[in-house]
Amino acid sequence: MKIQIVCFMFLWSYAHSSCVTPLGATSECVSLYDCAPLLASFEQRPLPSHVVSFLRQSSCGFEGYVPQVCCGPLPAQTSTSTPRPRPRPTRPPNNNNGQRSPVEAEDSSPAPSDVCGIDTQGDRIYGGQFTDLDEFPWMALMGYRTPSGSITYQCGGVLINRRYILTAAHCVTGAITREVGTLVTVRLGEYDLQSETDCMNDSCADPPVEVPVDSSHPHSGYSDSNSDKRDDIALVRLAQRVKYSYYVQPICLPDGRSRLTVGNDVFVAGWGKTLNGRNSPVKLKLKVPIFEKENCIKKYRTLGAELTSNQICAGGKFAEDACRGDSGGPLMRAKNNGVWESVAVVSFGYGCGRDGWPGVYTSTANYLDWIRSTLQSTNV
Repeated sequence: MKIQIVCFMFLWSYAHSSCVTPLGATSECVSLYDCAPLLASFEQRPLPSHVVSFLRQSSCGFEGYVPQVCCGPLPAQTSTSTPRPRPRPTRPPNNNNGQRSPVEAEDSSPAPSDVCGIDTQGDRIYGGQFTDLDEFPWMALMGYRTPSGSITYQCGGVLINRRYILTAAHCVTGAITREVGTLVTVRLGEYDLQSETDCMNDSCADPPVEVPVDSSHPHSGYSDSNSDKRDDIALVRLAQRVKYSYYVQPICLPDGRSRLTVGNDVFVAGWGKTLNGRNSPVKLKLKVPIFEKENCIKKYRTLGAELTSNQICAGGKFAEDACRGDSGGPLMRAKNNGVWESVAVVSFGYGCGRDGWPGVYTSTANYLDWIRSTLQSTNV
């Protein structure tokens, strides 16, 4: 089984307009993938924080879901100033000497509405490719111990309270345990996978937090043998409670009252493949539209997959899709009050960027009762 990962792909067409680059030169606003100097910057490993900052400053809008940049060369020299850490709450320790921390009653429920889904920077422009250091602070990376003893991160998830991660069932049971390894750790507060200290402009983030896994709880209805991946949802209980900070926060779950309609924009995020087929070291995001369900059902039926009412389809535009978003990661949206909620869990898709083929996600709202009962029964 190939672990499904984000495929951020975009259309290569755009009507050019005049703009000014961050270096003050007059240029044209074009697709990022038509701008050779900026596209070439992705060859750097790791991707320097000043380059990420320059790319963000070069943004000049969107063509549909395609990021546009004011095309020009990167600065000849990097800044020599030392980034300043921003003030922040104390972060949790990286481990607890392998010991379980005490059980707390509040962990038996999702994070309360006055705590979850908070955007820590209200002036951020959403819809771009690069996230900020503290954007989507609920994102989690699932770490597996391979037969050789190394740790590899192959799935995503979201923090929903101080003790639990919401993810996909196929990330904790079935083929992944046979072909990759055992889930043993969860990483929170990550931004750049190839940098020990993540900095942007004059701010540096806390180091990412590694939390041991206590137990995994896939939905009982999930089976690897089902091509439709029904009930592809799971909870992971951490061996210790985490402390919230600018970089580690829970996301809200949907209240079950609001509805997604065709064309609504939602977001996926992760460290998956970019247009050139390489994994991004930096956390990325992508805006995708909700896809018409009946059409989605008909398409996947031709592949032998019978989708259920518990699944959501999103994406489906040629070269603009996240059809293989980080497995177990979230499909998200910001409500009118600016609070973010995880409306679905990334499950599976057909290829990547295929015209008319959206990704399939497990609807979180349809499993709220299961989530609550599992939190209560496992927090012992």
